[in-house]
Amino acid sequence: MSHLRRATADVLLGLALLAYPKAFRARFGPEIRADFRVIAATGPWPVLVHTLGQHVVCGAAERVAALRRWPLWPNRQSHLYEPRGSRAVFWENLRSDIGHALVLARRRPVVTALAVLALALGIGANSAIFTVVNGVLLQPLPYGAPDDLAMVWSSNPREQKPTNVVSPANFLDYREGVKDLADLEGFMSFVSSEQMTTSEGLEPVLVVNVGLRMFDVLQRQPIIGRTFAPGDTDAVVLSHGYWQRRFGGDPTTVGRVLTLEGRPSTVVGIMPDDFVFPYSTMLGPDGFTTQTGVDAWSAWSPERDPFASRDGRIVRNVHYLAVVARLHAGVDIQQLESRLAVVARQLEQAYPDSNAGWGTAVVPLHEQAVGPVRTALLLLLGGVGIVLLMACVNVAGLALAQSVARSRELAVRAALGAGRGRLVRQFLTEAVLLAMAGAAMALVAVNWGVRGLVALAPRTIPRLGEITPDGTVLGVTLAVAVLAGIGIGLVPAFAASRPDLRDALQDGGRGAAGASPKARRLRSALVVSEVALAVLLSTGAVLLLRSFTSLLSVNPGFSSASLLTMQITLPRRLATADARLAYYDELFARLRAVPGVVAAGGTTRLPLGSTSVSTTLDVEGRVLADADLPEVQFRRAVDDFFGAMQMPILRGRGFTREDGPQAPPAAVINEALAARLFPGEDPIGRRIRTGPNPARNPWMTVVGVVGSVRHAGLEQAPAAELYIPHRQGPPVAPFIVLRTSGDPAGIVESVRSGLRDFDRGLALFDVRTMTDVRATSVAPRRFILVLVSSFGLLALLLAAVGVYGVMALVVGERTREVGVRLALGAQPGAVLRMVLGQATRLALAGIVAGLVGAGLLSPLLEHQLFGIRPYDPVTFAAVPAVLLLVAAAAAYAPARRAMRIDPTQAIREQ
Repeated sequence: MSHLRRATADVLLGLALLAYPKAFRARFGPEIRADFRVIAATGPWPVLVHTLGQHVVCGAAERVAALRRWPLWPNRQSHLYEPRGSRAVFWENLRSDIGHALVLARRRPVVTALAVLALALGIGANSAIFTVVNGVLLQPLPYGAPDDLAMVWSSNPREQKPTNVVSPANFLDYREGVKDLADLEGFMSFVSSEQMTTSEGLEPVLVVNVGLRMFDVLQRQPIIGRTFAPGDTDAVVLSHGYWQRRFGGDPTTVGRVLTLEGRPSTVVGIMPDDFVFPYSTMLGPDGFTTQTGVDAWSAWSPERDPFASRDGRIVRNVHYLAVVARLHAGVDIQQLESRLAVVARQLEQAYPDSNAGWGTAVVPLHEQAVGPVRTALLLLLGGVGIVLLMACVNVAGLALAQSVARSRELAVRAALGAGRGRLVRQFLTEAVLLAMAGAAMALVAVNWGVRGLVALAPRTIPRLGEITPDGTVLGVTLAVAVLAGIGIGLVPAFAASRPDLRDALQDGGRGAAGASPKARRLRSALVVSEVALAVLLSTGAVLLLRSFTSLLSVNPGFSSASLLTMQITLPRRLATADARLAYYDELFARLRAVPGVVAAGGTTRLPLGSTSVSTTLDVEGRVLADADLPEVQFRRAVDDFFGAMQMPILRGRGFTREDGPQAPPAAVINEALAARLFPGEDPIGRRIRTGPNPARNPWMTVVGVVGSVRHAGLEQAPAAELYIPHRQGPPVAPFIVLRTSGDPAGIVESVRSGLRDFDRGLALFDVRTMTDVRATSVAPRRFILVLVSSFGLLALLLAAVGVYGVMALVVGERTREVGVRLALGAQPGAVLRMVLGQATRLALAGIVAGLVGAGLLSPLLEHQLFGIRPYDPVTFAAVPAVLLLVAAAAAYAPARRAMRIDPTQAIREQ
């Protein structure tokens, strides 16, 4: 055969053999080539082509058969073309390992149950917290293409307002200036409680006023009806939840006319169940209620500006709009920010009185919605991760102890030919099975855990209603279980996969008496790491506890004990100020007549329990541009508000009945405002007036200075506040405060009954004690504290279990040594000190490592702390002391057992 013919035949045969599986070619390829060369040397080309075709067909058939045999699980038939049957051996070994693990689990049910429970606790807690993190932080917002949405704010660094609401006139200019980059739409930055007139009386409805194109910008459509259209001035769109609660899901609700605040409003659509807008974090600082759930959306347009001037011009110096932007394709946040900055500078030059110092800020909508809670939730995820790590360390220690007891078994298997890899795989299989069993238990309980977290969580956390376990949670749980199992299995595998055959197989060797030096070092390292993790987590928990205690000790500026609060809305028939004043006189006379009420008053902004409204302030004798006027918080004091709240009058007087409509306008300022406007001066008798158009507002005489209250929260310094009397501007929806002689909750029904008898048209809602209001204001911090403290206590318990387990093993292994010591005259107290000393040395090593870690990570808690620093010396001294006591207490029982060892019996048994 010519050289060219042989080379061509070899190439063609190589191509034909590619049809066979690789293992088949490796096993039989040389024989096929040898046979084919014989045929190629004597046969004609048609025979060669026929032979090559047969190999292609047979190879394809063999490859299909191989694929059918090995999709997920092998059959029990041998595969001759696979060297040593590697795949079959692997699966057979895996089945054997699983069977052996199940047998061991049945033989030691208590140990198995403890390991599974520990892992279920750690994995379940991680799954529950991750479910919250996934639902709040990771899932996209319920809008179309949510990554293209952002919020546009006014920004004034001089006033320390990085993200402030926008004025309607500026909003229109922003929209026109960036129309080639984004679509902008606005909404009033508060949830208002409007009264709906029904056949049974008045009923509150939580409403947000949104621009006509807001739903188009969000790219969400109703399930029934339509959204707003041009010309819709008195139209509402209902939320799915309110539609179900109030109208029973009746489709004919669309088209119905509701009477809201005395005006007819037509229902034009029903939004889907998953639609939420706005989240509480999207609202600005102003508003009329702290409620964030929305029942309906009402149509709004800039032309309906409630603060428009008398000639109809839209205002620039009153800010109350939140603005949502949808970026056009190919536009990013930086481009929009740059263009808006140019527009803001142009407005500052064109309108210096209102726009001097004001710029813009753009925040991605997802960041705006969940950014404020991201740090707290990640803190919880980190804390529960430490708990899982400690649970894994405990189970790894348990597995290591069991591996010592199984050293003879492992030695026998090694002597019979099992390699190190085979033994390692056995340990990994056992550990992963335990972890998967724990994960299964965790998944069963994760729904309950999530419900408990949602029930415990404060309402200020956005997206709580969207939290649910899903495929992502399932995948993460299984991944965590596998990783935990591998980590746990590697510990005993590392220590016991190379047993000393001579010592393990002989009587009295380590296989019966104790662990190898490598296993002992590894066991000690586990205890040290567990104590270190406990120190780390406990330090964070104590820091948060001391911070919360410091917060609760803050004086809010009033007495919250024995105080009942509620909000009312006056009937719409009281159209004049005189009618409302007469109504208030009789109303407060009725309230003071309720048994147990000792003082009654009201305000338009309840401390710790409502939002804020601000205004600019002009001081007589000082010439300032409108943009330079100081901004202060504005309140109305109704009846005896200062007396009911027990707010001290520091100078001058409070309001009296003489401060009526015909009297000169009067004002009371708080201590913070007095220090800001009149430092070193007596403010009594000075005259001030409010914006937004001070020139058209009357001068008010300061008649008193009242103590400052912490309105926005206990952790925030008191703001500058201005009060005017209700007799010179009676409000329509004030908060009422009642000082009682006993438990304020005990008079709620008497108050309700008295107001019902007084006027059934009076809307009464949000009845709470001030103690509850104060507790709600600190609910976010309390939520984090409760969970992290629970993790800290669990960490202490796990550390104690770890120390106890190790010291119990040490005493068992050193029984003969202790017996010899006692036989030679050692005192039981010396034995006690020896065992406790060993436990103390391990604990001290863990404490040092934990303190180093706490020192590195504590600054991450700085934004969660109040009144203390991250390196609080009390905390960093108390936590190690407690851990040392816990370790000593855990080691005491094994140490006492060592003291009672009978020397004769110990030596005889060994």
